[in-house]
Amino acid sequence: MRKGLTRQATIDAAIAYADRHGLDALSISALARHLGVAAPSLYVHLPGGLRELRAALCARGHLDIAERCRRAATGRSGADALRALAHAQRDYARDHPALYAATGLAIDGHGGDEVRRAADEAAAVAADVLATGAFAESSRVHAARGIRSAVQGFCALEAAGMFALDVSVDESFSWLVEALVSGAMSPVEAGTADRS
Repeated sequence: MRKGLTRQATIDAAIAYADRHGLDALSISALARHLGVAAPSLYVHLPGGLRELRAALCARGHLDIAERCRRAATGRSGADALRALAHAQRDYARDHPALYAATGLAIDGHGGDEVRRAADEAAAVAADVLATGAFAESSRVHAARGIRSAVQGFCALEAAGMFALDVSVDESFSWLVEALVSGAMSPVEAGTADRS
């Protein structure tokens, strides 16, 4: 085992490796090679192996996004706060692609509780921002889910290089955000939409 290697240092190295090579390339053996140690020595810090490591990255991503969104939305309300929230998420996705991708992992078993707490914190930030909007409390969960789905979908497509047309991706994202904001600020109550 490398002297001075800790659980946190191992996770930090995994984040750097995944940001450079992609989340799918991250494995215990790849991380061990990156750190210059034998793979079994990493289990001292990560007894749950790759599952525990992925859970740690997922939790870190949620907590980082929560913090970035909280800072972006501080002092703002309503539509302005929603815009800040959406742009903060995209900025994070571009700055930390592996951690952002990790927030989409399904984590159960080892590390699942840590991930749930981190995801709840990120959701609480979104709920606080949505609470500043002028719409019914019963619509907030719908708005949060819709905004998260749209922003995460956009970021996933962007990260995969799917926007090949010679049109500004930044402008497309701003268009999406404005559509989300206008929908969130004038929501249709569940069950009242025209189903014809």
